Amino acid sequence: MPETTNPKVEMTCLQGLADLERLEGPLVNCFGTSDPEMTAAAVRLLLTHLNGNSKQLLGAMVLDRLDVETDAMERPTAHESVGRS
Repeated sequence: MPETTNPKVEMTCLQGLADLERLEGPLVNCFGTSDPEMTAAAVRLLLTHLNGNSKQLLGAMVLDRLDVETDAMERPTAHESVGRS
C-alpha cells in the first residue's frame, strides 16, 4: 500500500507555519501601530512569505511526485512478477 503522506510537502508546510509563528509577535506590533507605512511593510512581509512558501511548496510537490514515480518504476508489475515464477 503506498504512503499517503508526502514528506517533503509536509516538512515545507511545517517550516512555513514555524516561520509565521516566529513572525507573529512583531507583526501584531506592526499592525497595532497607527503608522500606515509600518502596516504596509508588515503586509508586504506577509505576502513575500506567502510567495516564497508557495514556490518552496511547488518544488516539494515535484520532488515528492518524482519519489513516488521512481518507487513505482522500481517495483515489478504483476505481469513481470508472474513471468519470474
